[in-house]
Amino acid sequence: FFSSSSSSQASREPPPALPPRLQREDEPHRHRIHHSAMQFDAVWASLAFGALGCLLLLACRRRGGKDLPKAMRRLVVVEPNADLALARVVVEEEAPLPVLKRGQVLIKVCAASINPSDYGAWRARSAKGEYPLPTGQECSGVVVATGGGVSTLGLLGRRVAAFPGSGTYADYVACSAWRLVCLPGSVALADACELFINPLTVVAMLLTARAKRATAIIHTGASSALGQMLCKAAPGFGVEVVHVTHRQQHVEMLHRLGATHVLNSSSDSYGAQLDEKIRALRVKLAFDCVAGDSAGALVAKLPPRSTVYAYGRLSSSYLSAIPVIDLIYRGKKVEGFMVTRAFAKLGPLELLKYKPLSQHTGTTKGCG
Repeated sequence: FFSSSSSSQASREPPPALPPRLQREDEPHRHRIHHSAMQFDAVWASLAFGALGCLLLLACRRRGGKDLPKAMRRLVVVEPNADLALARVVVEEEAPLPVLKRGQVLIKVCAASINPSDYGAWRARSAKGEYPLPTGQECSGVVVATGGGVSTLGLLGRRVAAFPGSGTYADYVACSAWRLVCLPGSVALADACELFINPLTVVAMLLTARAKRATAIIHTGASSALGQMLCKAAPGFGVEVVHVTHRQQHVEMLHRLGATHVLNSSSDSYGAQLDEKIRALRVKLAFDCVAGDSAGALVAKLPPRSTVYAYGRLSSSYLSAIPVIDLIYRGKKVEGFMVTRAFAKLGPLELLKYKPLSQHTGTTKGCG
């Protein structure tokens, strides 16, 4: 390899250059060859892109829907009422199937969750004023038709969990391809029907706590499906939760799920126990879904510069018993909490910090 023989040197020497006159005569010929090669490459590139475009157009056309029925059943609100027992909710037996737009899929609904956030459409008149009003926000099922578009490629026949936002209490629902998740075979459709609202609310709560550098929070309504998910997810975020429920049987259930701090609000010693937990864990953040006097009681108990987030109204549509002096002089706050606004407020940088949760986040029976 390191030989300096004349043969090795000769092999490394460049070929002799042509005389200047021959170089000038050869230049037009080489230019024509180079130009022809560029044209040839451009033609092949155009053909390749054209063929790819044709394949995409064929792949992105509407698919499925040949054996679908002409009509379907769906649950609609005809007349809302603050008293749920008086709200008029009926089943339409001959409702038309949704007409798909590009980028949408048609899902044959297998399961749909009933969430407290659905009650709003039953209790209060819609701002749009469109009645009868289709109800239901999330579901799981099978994609039976697509409206075309790149986003729908490969979705026909897939088992999915979806968040259309409305109309899931029906045999079929249309949904944007960007608002669904394909499910592995190990996940039952009945469990996947509540994959969005509650789980994402839990993540938003814990990310909000982490963004505010809170190591502990209070959560009321702890025996709900969302409360059980929070119980399982919080350890993965390094956040301790004081779970507040109103029945002793729920206290025992939450302890079985792994909760450490569980309080019974109907107990005579609840106030003293809550004070002790707030001091020991230095709690300055609470999430309340009960409303009524619950938020006011939390505001009174928490230290200065604390925040109570109201995200539900299980007992009342109003907040009451909030000590105004705490808001004015002690810097305490009461804010509404909604999952979409929470994610928007957190911003992309905080979301990029989000890492997969630890083994503590396994689902529990009945929690989806």
